[in-house]
Amino acid sequence: VLFRSIELISYIYVWNNYRLFELPWDSQWTWYLTLLGVDLAYYWFHRVSHEVNILWAAHQVHHSSEDYNLFTALRQSVLQKYTSWIFNLPMALFIPPSVFAVHLQFNLLYQFWIHTEVITKLGPLEWVLNTPSHHRVHHGRNPYCIDKNYGGTLIIWDRIFGTFEAEDAKVVYGLTHPVNSFDPVMLQLRPLAHIWNTFWATPGFCNKLSVIFKGPGWGPGKPRLGLPEEIPVITGKEVPFNPSVPAYLNCYAVVHFAVIMDLYTELLGTVTTLSQGTILLRIGFIILSLTSFGLLMENR
Repeated sequence: VLFRSIELISYIYVWNNYRLFELPWDSQWTWYLTLLGVDLAYYWFHRVSHEVNILWAAHQVHHSSEDYNLFTALRQSVLQKYTSWIFNLPMALFIPPSVFAVHLQFNLLYQFWIHTEVITKLGPLEWVLNTPSHHRVHHGRNPYCIDKNYGGTLIIWDRIFGTFEAEDAKVVYGLTHPVNSFDPVMLQLRPLAHIWNTFWATPGFCNKLSVIFKGPGWGPGKPRLGLPEEIPVITGKEVPFNPSVPAYLNCYAVVHFAVIMDLYTELLGTVTTLSQGTILLRIGFIILSLTSFGLLMENR
């Protein structure tokens, strides 16, 4: 709402000023190439978001859910889009923006439906596509699931680059160190605060840089991505964070959330006619409401 699409603005700028050649937009081969290009770019962005601590601080919001359903797909970072665009820019040297924009949206839409436990296996498609089974592994905190299956639409990149893992033992979802909170602001900002504190507490300039640019499990004397043996073992007794709240609070949250959804929809439809101050106030009210819901669900 507040900012135009960084992905398209940057892509169109590179296309207009630096493209090397222009593939025909109406060629089927351009569309096939773009499908592969967008998904390969997503694979590397997604992988880097797990392997670079400052990027993981944003992406971990998506992984913080201890449930796995379609709503998990909607749990997104407010900061992630400000880095993802970089990985798409090489395509702007030869692929028309219109073709890129279509595939960017298709890739994102495909990823929505794979956040489900309803679908088990899809036979031969498991070799090529990123399926619900493959993505369940990606969202697991079992040691065998960590840093696996980064693909968006296709799983072939994980098979090629050695990050594929098939679903085996029952997957336990969420972060290796659960946040145990429904506060959306805290979920977005606490990892950044942790990096800030660790940065200043870590001795040595190079070590400080490593806190930012190496993996979230890194520490002085450890490998870039940390030690696998430090990943907490799954016992099978893990219970998702789910405080008991009175029924009337649940009813209130549902009704108030419906009002907020209507307000948000109305805001999207009228954003071009509103002043910046009005937009900020409405967004502030939405954030305050969502934060209040989270605190209510924690009995706070």
